[in-house]
Amino acid sequence: MIRLSELRLHISDSVSLFIPPLDLHKGVVYLLLGDSGCGKTSLLKALAGFIPDDKIEGTIPAVRTSLLLQNPMHQMITSTVESELKFPLIQHGFPDDAIEQKSREIAAYFNLESLMKIKLYDLSFGELQSVMLAATLLIPADLILLDEPTSHLDYPAVEKMYRWIRKHKQNASCLIASQFPDEYRFADQIYHFQGHRLIHSIPADDYPRFAREKNSASGLAAEEIATYIKAHKA
Repeated sequence: MIRLSELRLHISDSVSLFIPPLDLHKGVVYLLLGDSGCGKTSLLKALAGFIPDDKIEGTIPAVRTSLLLQNPMHQMITSTVESELKFPLIQHGFPDDAIEQKSREIAAYFNLESLMKIKLYDLSFGELQSVMLAATLLIPADLILLDEPTSHLDYPAVEKMYRWIRKHKQNASCLIASQFPDEYRFADQIYHFQGHRLIHSIPADDYPRFAREKNSASGLAAEEIATYIKAHKA
């Protein structure tokens, strides 16, 4: 379990983000929801060590993290899809045979096999997001931090992402920021921001009732995604 103390993040001279104490458990998927600009990205960056200490009141736990940035173009390191997928494995000292196996397996899973030799700059935005998501998920981590990873993915790809996390990241906690409230269907616990404060922690099964009470607007077509999930349950 990863325990967060109470945090205050000073985003600007006039805006501070308040996070209450949280316990993040292994194998649990937490979904961050709230209006644009409420602080979801700032929280993820703080946990990954991307915010200076003088902007933070409280203690950030010293754990291994992997962070997917909201804009995948800001995260490119190498030149091709194949080298990008292999890079985190090389950096973490995996042997050559494991690097080859793991990069090929995740490429096959996310339908990236035909793109392996393609230059990253020649990919569509959606393709690049899938590549950077796959590369991020290959990083050994105790805490996986994904900032709007599904914003350019279709429903089958969204479902595949969550399914992969469930299968391969049982020893990690996963914190996902999303603009789509209907992704609660894939999560275990919802953290909901109001203003710049995280004030609601809701079991995913209870989120529809919470959303109705708060009159939350949904970003996805609930009927369509529900139909897809029902038809493709494992």
